[in-house]
Amino acid sequence: MPSITVILSTSLDAVLRQTAASRGRSTEDVVNTAVAQYLDYDRSDAVIRIGNIELDPARRIVRKKSVLVRLTPTEFDLLRYLMGHAGSAMAHARILGAVWGVEYGGELEYLRTYVRHLRKKLEDDPAEPKYLLTANHYGYRFADVTINGKSGTHQGPVA
Repeated sequence: MPSITVILSTSLDAVLRQTAASRGRSTEDVVNTAVAQYLDYDRSDAVIRIGNIELDPARRIVRKKSVLVRLTPTEFDLLRYLMGHAGSAMAHARILGAVWGVEYGGELEYLRTYVRHLRKKLEDDPAEPKYLLTANHYGYRFADVTINGKSGTHQGPVA
């Protein structure tokens, strides 16, 4: 995980110290765990293939049916985040925090706009998405099953 400097108010520092003490851990450990879980710093450079979509994080490219799809940097980061958590419903605020930053946790319209753009670029029928799925009143998830009914399309690292 990258080095992060966290500046806390006196009252928040007291709460963190109390939480850490009650769990038998250091304040730094509690903060590092929270930051890692909330911002999701697991940024593997392994290629992800799900159905007809392939995302190569190291080269920052996406292909659909082997054809290059041009994405903006934010569209790429959003897709990478969702594909990295394929099959799991991710809360709006968590996605916003991971892609845009914690200060954007309430900017739901940003997320809706970018998901709509990604659906236009990746889905065969954006009105009936098969990859970028909505978890009603919660968030979004990227499908973890094949479009043709076969399971297990989320492949691990590709050499």
